[in-house]
Amino acid sequence: MKKIKSLILTSACIALTLTSCDMDKYPYDSIPVENAVESLSDCQNLRNGMYRDLRIISSSFSGFMAQEMQADCLIPTNNYGNQWSNPYLWDMESSDSDATTVWNNNYVTIAQCNLIINGILRLESEGKLASEDLADAKNILGEAYMVRAMCYYDLATKFCNLYDANTAEEVLGIPLVDTYAPAADNSTFPPRSSLAATYSFILSDIGNAESNLSTTGSQGAVYLTTDALTAFKARVALWMKDYDTALTNATALINSQKYPLISNDQEFKQMWLNDTGSELICQLFASKQELPTAMGSWFLDEITRNQTILPAADIIMKYEETDIRLNTYFTMAPVNFANGATYEVACVNKYPGNPELYTGANNYTNKVKIFRIAEMYLIAAEAYFMKGGATNELNAYDTLFQLMSARDASLRSQPVSGEILKQLIRTERLKELCYEGFRWLDLKRYGEGFTRMASQADELSYNFGLNLQVSANDHQWLWPIPQDEIEANPQIKNQQNPGY
Repeated sequence: MKKIKSLILTSACIALTLTSCDMDKYPYDSIPVENAVESLSDCQNLRNGMYRDLRIISSSFSGFMAQEMQADCLIPTNNYGNQWSNPYLWDMESSDSDATTVWNNNYVTIAQCNLIINGILRLESEGKLASEDLADAKNILGEAYMVRAMCYYDLATKFCNLYDANTAEEVLGIPLVDTYAPAADNSTFPPRSSLAATYSFILSDIGNAESNLSTTGSQGAVYLTTDALTAFKARVALWMKDYDTALTNATALINSQKYPLISNDQEFKQMWLNDTGSELICQLFASKQELPTAMGSWFLDEITRNQTILPAADIIMKYEETDIRLNTYFTMAPVNFANGATYEVACVNKYPGNPELYTGANNYTNKVKIFRIAEMYLIAAEAYFMKGGATNELNAYDTLFQLMSARDASLRSQPVSGEILKQLIRTERLKELCYEGFRWLDLKRYGEGFTRMASQADELSYNFGLNLQVSANDHQWLWPIPQDEIEANPQIKNQQNPGY
């Protein structure tokens, strides 16, 4: 079987010779609730809705695909129908539907969390929970605090400045709502908090989750666990440049040895095809009746062969032929192009469709993997490096090499330092986490701007956005506050992000 790296060059030369189930937005005064919170059973029903909402937020085309398209390593083909064209072209407006959907979905989920949190705390204070129900109720409470923190983190990373402790008090965060208290009077709607207050709220929710969540971590867990919370703490800390906290939490999971890295090619493929594997800290529940978004449908279509989005050539060339990620994350497939011809090109294969979730045919649906141990190795390596010093740099390389050598057994350790090590960490982060919703956030975090990677063949690509250059100070590193939210909430009338 020919290798992908060889074929991509061949296909490029040949060419040169020629939605998601978005939830409706509900105003602050009418978020729907079927039952009041009067028992553990009510809490469990609301918990099911909360996880449904989390699955939507984690895999929605508006969130996941919009930021992937805004990054640098996806290129539309000449079949492209302008989906996510505003993010792709860095031409977002306050009426952008992707930003609006992400904003709305998060706040609907936050309202669901608030209802659970307020309800359980009230039931406890009123003594309405039976003693045998207390442990379950407390665990649900911990889950709700964690989901709320995840929603606010998602909003803050997309709609706010990169966190800087020196300026966080002076720049805007997001509106904070911690009580389910519907009101028709829009004068009671919250303004945007400071960025410092936003992250203080997130950290408070993480602390409350830690005090209540009791489900211990296990490989492939489909609900939130204490290990998933530890992974989230590491992720937030890296974003906040709290490298000690990031390192403490990431290494705690690594050193637990509960989630060993996969080095076998077939086992690695199974993790992405069948949603199984030792590296999975948490992937959200899915079934034929409760399907997540078909994230793979835009990357691979073995029936019509009308894929509209391809990986950039540059990212594929970063992998060695011996790297087990290469032939798992990508596949060569025939694609029909707008000129009527069919060419075999490299396609993203990270969401090939779990056969257990087929609904008559492959629907390109897989369980949403929200935390993997590989991310923890990358967080630890970066945190070590950013702490500085020769010993920390050596630790950074050693941690990174554990991941690199698991993916490519042919590698031999060759420690590097300084700028070379920094770029190696970033490259490995791209190679490991590509097309999982991290890349745009990483580029934002690096604060250096970028040039979009080269296509597999310009002649087969969408005419616009090729080799796009984005500066570090482009205002669209902050998504626009949705215009309908600006109009509905008078407190944020003058709090739109700059440039919109």
